[in-house]
Amino acid sequence: MKPYLPAVLTALVCLSGCGSSSSEDSQNMTPSPEPTQSTDDETEAPKVALRFPTSLMVSSPFADSAQQKRARTSPSYAPSTPLFGPTVPTYFSATEQIGQVLAGELSISDAFDVASFYQVSINSDCFGPQLMYEGHPEASSSGSSSGTLPSGDLGLWLAEDSSGNACAVSQVNALLSGVESQTQMALMVIASFISVADSEGESLPEEGATLDLTTYMNAQGITSVSFDSASISLASDTWTYSAEMDYQVSGNDYRITISMSHTPSSEETEYTGLLQYTVEGKQGVSGIEWPGFNCSQNERTFAASLAYEREDDEMNLQLRNATLCGHSATGVFNSNGLVDVDNTYSASNSDGWSENFAILGADFDLTSLAGSYSYVWQAGVNDSHSRIFNIGFNDTSLDNGEAHFGYGEQVTDTDGWIQGFICNWAGPGASHALVAKTQRQFFEYDASLSVYLGTDHRANIEYAPTTSCDYDGSGSFLFDIDLSGVLGDITDEDSSSVFTNDLWSASDTSLTVPEALAARGLTVPSIPLNWPKDE
Repeated sequence: MKPYLPAVLTALVCLSGCGSSSSEDSQNMTPSPEPTQSTDDETEAPKVALRFPTSLMVSSPFADSAQQKRARTSPSYAPSTPLFGPTVPTYFSATEQIGQVLAGELSISDAFDVASFYQVSINSDCFGPQLMYEGHPEASSSGSSSGTLPSGDLGLWLAEDSSGNACAVSQVNALLSGVESQTQMALMVIASFISVADSEGESLPEEGATLDLTTYMNAQGITSVSFDSASISLASDTWTYSAEMDYQVSGNDYRITISMSHTPSSEETEYTGLLQYTVEGKQGVSGIEWPGFNCSQNERTFAASLAYEREDDEMNLQLRNATLCGHSATGVFNSNGLVDVDNTYSASNSDGWSENFAILGADFDLTSLAGSYSYVWQAGVNDSHSRIFNIGFNDTSLDNGEAHFGYGEQVTDTDGWIQGFICNWAGPGASHALVAKTQRQFFEYDASLSVYLGTDHRANIEYAPTTSCDYDGSGSFLFDIDLSGVLGDITDEDSSSVFTNDLWSASDTSLTVPEALAARGLTVPSIPLNWPKDE
């Protein structure tokens, strides 16, 4: 059976259905009854949620932790074992481990892996490949008519990755792999403060007081890591956790900071908060590199913020992360505590964000894991548009659905919606004018293969890398459709053949792309502290 969906997704889940086949006119499905999961805070350790967000995590909706143990902790830390098969999603295994640290069942020295803070997301092998071409019809000269398009710009190029997963599924997993590891590790560090205080016989602070745990945390024996500060404080009914640590690599220290403010209510299932972390790295130093070509320095800083709100069984999140130029960066977070999307790198702002700004918005029900989600990222500070995934499932069984990939406003002004598609991002005669289309892929879980199928007949992803997305067959244009490394080796690679795109567009041409996606049942969530467009 399929793995059950984690509670924090990178995509858009719609209850009214998002299309059940490759046909645009397919009827939306009626949701089946929601599966019942035990609530995660009420049964044991009743005061835990009053000082720590026990149900909080970030994960891809498709990430599967089949090799990990089933959750063994109490419902205070994680929902009960999923109803949909023998595997455990990454979300549940992560909250299990955080819960074990929080309860003192797992020491931070055993759980801590500093490399998790430095995990870098890379594209799936089916998404945005380098692409050979020759005889490009929009080339201004013979010298530019042949070459290779750079990686990252072509979207969903093959229907599936090398493991057989639908490309949309594979790419979502790839995009979220880094922040998934980083967020889990940051939450485990914070959780360890409570368990260490308990094990040392220290009472948590009363209103207006601070508990210094620096000595205790250094005594945990975390390899190559020393704490400069570690504390818990309570003020105006808000718990604040702060840590500054140095990671020693080849005789040099690289600073990692973590902070979290958590404001509970009188009800354990109602709380708000904000997690922040920064991680220094350096190009050319193995294991701690934050890649990118916009920053003029080798020193880089990765920054992230996660704003969260919970009311009863509803969780609402906004995650932001970006790579900034240099160390000891200023202006990292805005007045709301989010990574500042307007703090852009330039000649006059040398420590702004320069690479890979991403935003995840999510609003979902903790008992059914259904809700609305959107993931937006911009590869570089100078890019004209952001890239966006909107993904929906047909009902709460979550066995099938569809993904849309496209482009939208710059991340500084995004509202989470795809606005259109760009077919010739970086080729000869490149144009970033949006066409009213998206790449669309239907996916369906195959229990016998343990993959989400995304075969060609289920996809509307093919196009020619020209401004119009088409090629009229009148020239000598060839491009490597099958990524074989050889031009003209398949029937479709014929310069005399007309190539018409098969991208998705609405049958009602009066609708904008967001309106057309909404008509299919997709939604973009309202998120804590707003999308940049509404800040």
